[in-house]
Amino acid sequence: MSNAQLNVLGDFKTNKDVGVQVSLNVVQFKSDDVEVLYAPALELYGYGNTFEEAQQSFQISLAEFLSYTKTKGTFESELQRLGWKTEVVKEQKKFTTPTFSELLISNPRLTDIINNNDIQTHSTNIPLAMA
Repeated sequence: MSNAQLNVLGDFKTNKDVGVQVSLNVVQFKSDDVEVLYAPALELYGYGNTFEEAQQSFQISLAEFLSYTKTKGTFESELQRLGWKTEVVKEQKKFTTPTFSELLISNPRLTDIINNNDIQTHSTNIPLAMA
């Protein structure tokens, strides 16, 4: 596995030009000699022959998720479906990811990945739109 730092920062804004950064756990593993990055809190994958290719693929998946949910108006409901908590703090929405232990309980895919692969985890900040 690569020891390179995972960096999926980008610029995603709503029409209000307001964004929010969240810390996101990303699991890195190999499957049939392919590097895979998986963010269980968003159920997003990226993959490639190298860590860098997997990172680029993950960035595309993330951008597509954000764009699609923003366009369809389903951003907040999708986060709630995925177990995120939403609260209003000082007139701004705050999104909180499920904990890793909550994800292990609710996500059999993540449990399978952890039980059957040599993994590395990364915690990274990513921008999410305010819905």
